[in-house]
Amino acid sequence: MTIQEDLKELEQRRQQALEMGGAEKVQRQHQQGKLTARERIDLLCDSGSFQEYGLLATHQSHRPAMADKLTPADGVITGFGHIDGRNAGVIAEDFTVMGGSEGLTHFQKKVRMVEIATQEKVPLIWLLEGSGARAEEFIGEGLPAVFHHIKIARMSGIAPQIGVVMGPSAGDSSLVGSLLEFIIMTKGTAMMAAGGPPVVLTATGEEISKEELGGSKIHCEISGVADNEAINEKDAIRMTKQYLSYLPSNAYEYPPSIHSNDDPKRMDEELLAILPEHFKQPYDMKRIIECVVDRESLFEIKPKFASMMITGLARMNGHPVGIIANQPLVHAGAITAKAAQKQRHFIDLCVAYHIPLIFFVDTPGVMTGPTSEKEGALRYGLAVAYALAWADVPKITVVIRKAFGFGGSAMCGYGAKQTLTVAWPTVDFGSLPVQGGVQASSAAELAASDDPEQLRHQIEEAYKKYCGPYPAAGHFNIDDVIDPRETRPRIIRALELALNRRSVPARPVMRHGVMP
Repeated sequence: MTIQEDLKELEQRRQQALEMGGAEKVQRQHQQGKLTARERIDLLCDSGSFQEYGLLATHQSHRPAMADKLTPADGVITGFGHIDGRNAGVIAEDFTVMGGSEGLTHFQKKVRMVEIATQEKVPLIWLLEGSGARAEEFIGEGLPAVFHHIKIARMSGIAPQIGVVMGPSAGDSSLVGSLLEFIIMTKGTAMMAAGGPPVVLTATGEEISKEELGGSKIHCEISGVADNEAINEKDAIRMTKQYLSYLPSNAYEYPPSIHSNDDPKRMDEELLAILPEHFKQPYDMKRIIECVVDRESLFEIKPKFASMMITGLARMNGHPVGIIANQPLVHAGAITAKAAQKQRHFIDLCVAYHIPLIFFVDTPGVMTGPTSEKEGALRYGLAVAYALAWADVPKITVVIRKAFGFGGSAMCGYGAKQTLTVAWPTVDFGSLPVQGGVQASSAAELAASDDPEQLRHQIEEAYKKYCGPYPAAGHFNIDDVIDPRETRPRIIRALELALNRRSVPARPVMRHGVMP
């Protein structure tokens, strides 16, 4: 054969692979309101930057069921491209080829991508829509693919890994998605489950829809397996890019700062109008956060899961920061087991990628009661303390209204090596709220009194003078009491002071992974 004939054959093979599962399967994907794997990659990567690995790959099975069967790229498209100018790897399951199911070549391509992304220290984005192990290849033979979870776990904390679930994702596909550091699901089309509805029907006799089994509402609001819900695939890609914009390409770099047009000395008058007059009335902590961080920079993570705890990425004078805050609108900001798990994971994420942490505190403590104890709130709360103990990033704490007991400690209270700890003049400190504390400490005295209500009131008033911000400032347990309007400029000054530690000649290094 001549070189021209060789090139013609190459072009024909490439074209056949680019057609994926064929026009009919592509049309069906579009009719279901979904993009193809290649269209998703085109949306994610900078134009013309994607370089594919394994375009001409195909299945390895010699079983009769696979005889003469075409599996273009073996149902998964892999390669490297640029996302907003930065290198990143992409693994996109192709549902038009045998439902994106995983055969041996398919599996090898994924493993190869994880190995290269780990070696070259670049982010890896998984676009997930696959039905798990391919029955035609793996039934009766075991599944060596289980071992690639170890490689994925070992990559965690070296470079960001994102899972974007855009369709039904079952078996190994859902296991991989659950293992990644940040997980997005598209509303109405995405599903993650160990086994899809047919498997559930066979195993348990229960008929259930994909959405009821493992849709975005289940995992973004109830289980917490996924982080953010996207309204459609374009929104999911937008979220992916926005999330990456706050993170370094790997743990051996610092997060990218940008120029901010928001005045670092801005003092927002709205901060004086947010807190209600009555101490027990709720308010929206997000209003305070949005007044303090750079305008329109807050990117909330897990907004619908354990919403008594707010976690998210933002910028302060252009610098990426992690925000952790209590939400008084939900359970008065008490820390539940789910809230603590959400907080612990976010701390680990920020520490892994050298992102400073800012805490906005208003909590009555760890949630109490029999339900909370059964959920393990004590253990999960202490897991937060454990994460903070190893958090070597800059930390800043702002106490807004209350910080009681261990809840205050879990929100980066006294002694957590903060660069700055300040309180608003509205703050109440204590090991317990005064009312509950008096009831517990003076129970016998109150029971013996002729007028227990009056005595209780007298004792509470006597204790209150020890609970405000000024005794804490007087004992130097906080650095200052500030005008709420000073919050943004004080945080920025402290943050830029803390960032001086990055001027040390030694480069940043990997600290640890991010446990699911």
